Formats: sequence, C-alpha cells, structure tokens
Amino acid sequence: MEQKLKLTTLGVELAQEEQFPHGCPILKAWRGCYSPEFNQVVQEALEIVEDEKADGFLLPSNVSFYQPKRLDEIGTMVSQSGLPSIGFDISHERRKPEWLDYIIRFSWYRSLQETGVIISPAFLGGDGFDLMAELGIRDWQPREKEPLPSVSFCGREGGTLGLRIWKMMPKSLTRQMAANFFCATTRGIRMTCCYPLRVDAMQVLERDSRIKTDFVGRGKTGMQPGVQGDRRYQFLDNLQRNAYALCVRGADNYSWRFYEALSLGKIPVLIDTDCMLPLADEIPWDQFIVRVPSTRLQDLPEQLWEWHCRFSSYEFCDLQRQLRLLFEQLTPARFYPEIMQKVLY
Repeated sequence: MEQKLKLTTLGVELAQEEQFPHGCPILKAWRGCYSPEFNQVVQEALEIVEDEKADGFLLPSNVSFYQPKRLDEIGTMVSQSGLPSIGFDISHERRKPEWLDYIIRFSWYRSLQETGVIISPAFLGGDGFDLMAELGIRDWQPREKEPLPSVSFCGREGGTLGLRIWKMMPKSLTRQMAANFFCATTRGIRMTCCYPLRVDAMQVLERDSRIKTDFVGRGKTGMQPGVQGDRRYQFLDNLQRNAYALCVRGADNYSWRFYEALSLGKIPVLIDTDCMLPLADEIPWDQFIVRVPSTRLQDLPEQLWEWHCRFSSYEFCDLQRQLRLLFEQLTPARFYPEIMQKVLY
C-alpha cells in the first residue's frame, strides 16, 4: 500500500468557522464532510497530523478568510517549520502570500501568473458539476454533427443598471475591461463589463447566419446547482440539446458552465478573459475547445465555423467522448489527491 501523505495545520485555527465549519476542501473531505467518493480518496491518500512530523503544511481555511496580520503570523510559523506549504483560495482572487508555496484557486489571470498557482476545476459541494449524475443519465451517447454549429446559453446576463451602462460604452473598451484584473475585481465594473460580456458574445453569434443559436437570457438570475424547478430544468434542457456551450466568466474569472458542458460532452466556446484552465501544462485545451479572446470577440463566428467544419461526423462524436473523459479527470476525487502528491512529495 502506498504511504499516505502527511499534512499538518500546525494548530492554525479555522477562519470564518461559523459559516465554513469544516475548512478547506481537503480538510473537509478528510473529515468526511464532502461527497462519499471524494471523502474516500482523500482519506486513503492523506493524513492530517497535528505536529511538525509531516510532509507539508495545509492552511485549514481559505487564504482570503484570514486577516493580513494573522497571515503574517502564520507565515512566520510555517517558515520556522521548514515545511512546504499549500493553501486554498477557492472562488476568491487575492495575490498569494509570499511564504505560501502553492495556492489552489478556481480562477486567476494569465498575465499575473505567480509561481505556485494551481488552477482547480470549479465545483460546488459534490464531486464536480456532473450533470450526468444530476440527470441520472446511464447510457450517454454523443450528439451527431449537424450542418450548422448549435450553441447554447441559458443564464444570467447581469443587472439592469449594469446593462444600461454597458450599452453606452464602446465594446472595444468593455471587452478589454472584462479581462483586466484590477477592473474585474471591482464590483461595480464587474457588473458593468463581465456579466454583459455574455450578452455581447450572444449578439455577435446571433448576427452570423452560419451559427445556430439557442439563447435564453435570465436577467440577473443565475442557474447554479441547487436551483430547482422549471428554471433549472430549462437550463439543463438548453445545454443538452446543443453541441456547443457558450462559456463566459461571471463574478470571478472562470465559468461554472465550462465544467457543466464538459460533463455532458459538450464543446465549450470559451470567451477568454485572460483566464487560466486546470492542468494547462498537461491538457492541450485548444485541441478540445473553441477559445477566443474577449478582445477579439468579433472573430468568434468565423473561428467557430472553421472549427466546426474541420471535423468529420466520426471525429465530432469522438471529440465529445474525449471531453467527457477530460471531465472525469477533473473531478475533485481525481484532481486533488494527484495534485497534492505531485507538489508535496
């Protein structure tokens, strides 16, 4: 049996414990509070020990949950221990403390890449955004290639005020601002440029007769997992009945829909806002997805059309199977234990 990786928190307390009582994803799974599969693989691969006889230090809560002064104090403790260190900042965008060797995030900006940043597949609560599991699909089959590429989107477009301001601004500017760290982390600008970027992309595609669009705007209402009833059904149905899925950032610089699309073997059409994808050094993402920088959004229809035309019917079906396999590689139960072994051993 392979020896377990031993991690210690050095007695560091949880932050925001009332709201997040189980800590970071690894600590939560080790305590048996995540999905059964994730819990099992973490408990088999890792052990949390409360002393310095460990392979590495695990910050027990999100980096952003600690006050800067407390982070400095923790950094001193870790430096004195001499242990390699790893922490999470799931769904937050804060620069990595200098003393922390590795930080795991859902999103970051390629132009601001820091040593030790690990981009994680996005997930909520379970073992990834597996829509096949949510829908109870057991006999999944890829979608046959159609003459025109069919693109889905059902979800949030932004608030009324943000859309009103966005309509008055030059699109060349808003497309650039949505990909800028300092702009996009400011709430007002985020609402004005990031969510409306979805509307921008939809309008660009709708104007091209070579693209078949299936867009359902929901104003400022999201379609995240946990939303039940007709709205969730409409989102799932919209995603299933099209071969391509339009994936554009929301509040932070990543897309839940990207992983939901992968889970159903759909081809993500990613509007790239200087974003980073997981395992980019291992997965040749541009062989599997359509990716267009937000600053070149006008090129999206042509690039999508050329992509669609390059595949035979067999290759198109095979691509969808490969996308599903990629998703399975990116579930928390697969991703996290392998990453921890890779960076701390």
